[in-house]
Amino acid sequence: MAKRVSTRKIKKHRLYGYDEAGDALGVTSHTVRSWRASGLEVMATNTPHYILGAELIRYIEDKQATKSVKMALDQMYCFKCKEPRKPLWAMVDYIPINGTRGRLTGLCETCEGGLQRFVGKGDLGRFGQIYEITIKGVS
Repeated sequence: MAKRVSTRKIKKHRLYGYDEAGDALGVTSHTVRSWRASGLEVMATNTPHYILGAELIRYIEDKQATKSVKMALDQMYCFKCKEPRKPLWAMVDYIPINGTRGRLTGLCETCEGGLQRFVGKGDLGRFGQIYEITIKGVS
């Protein structure tokens, strides 16, 4: 699930067809059908198939919960390892996104792949105690 889907429009005691579920979630009906293959329970004894709202909410929340990664203060997310890692030699770059937020980037100490972590500009002091930070893109 590449797009983050909100379950706020789903009523848990209602039955949904593929088209209705897709419209309520803002995805296509084909996407909802594909979720069936990856674990969404569907009432398939009759045609058309129906999905219980509570089951749809459970499926989406379970999928989104597995995407969340908890990191310690001295860790960043490694794109190659696909898990939190410490940066090589504790050296990172801060790249501002806007006036209040930016991202820390570095190299993974395990695989030397790219690391990243989004941080607030006010948190740079805390991270500065852990990392050697170079601020990029500021003139």
